[in-house]
Amino acid sequence: MIIEIDLELIKEIGLTPNQYIYLHCKHKKHEYTVNNIQVPILINSKWLNEDGTIGPQWLDLFASDFSDLFIELLNVYPAIVESPGRGKRVLHAKDPDAYTNMKSKNRYRKITGEKVTVHKEIIRLLKVQLQAEVDSIGYMQNLETWLNNHTWEKYVDINLEEKNDGRITRSL
Repeated sequence: MIIEIDLELIKEIGLTPNQYIYLHCKHKKHEYTVNNIQVPILINSKWLNEDGTIGPQWLDLFASDFSDLFIELLNVYPAIVESPGRGKRVLHAKDPDAYTNMKSKNRYRKITGEKVTVHKEIIRLLKVQLQAEVDSIGYMQNLETWLNNHTWEKYVDINLEEKNDGRITRSL
């Protein structure tokens, strides 16, 4: 089994690497024993429930049903756009279980690693892109292309500011 650990994230949320591995294995139902894990501390901080099951804090950060994450992406990403000179274009199927969405769904699973924090950042950057390109939404990429190109990464450092004349401008 391979477990990737975002050390900055676990430091930010107040876990040690051993605690993270312990909780991850407990959540995935893998047998794992670690010395020096102070279970009462994990229970008091809501990482574990009193009965030893995974607590609400872990579930909020790391455990969500992947289907729900993909459905949220489909709800935020435009399904149909009006392209100048080309008419309407379909960017993805509305049904998350549609065959035409399978490549995108599998790609999104690999990108996020089913981590809620990664998903939330991608959704945040998608919303920035939609706001920044509100006048040119017709040129938006197909969902599969958008995922393959990691297009959301282009919007990490963009700050959108509303000017007095009502126009949206970008500053880097």
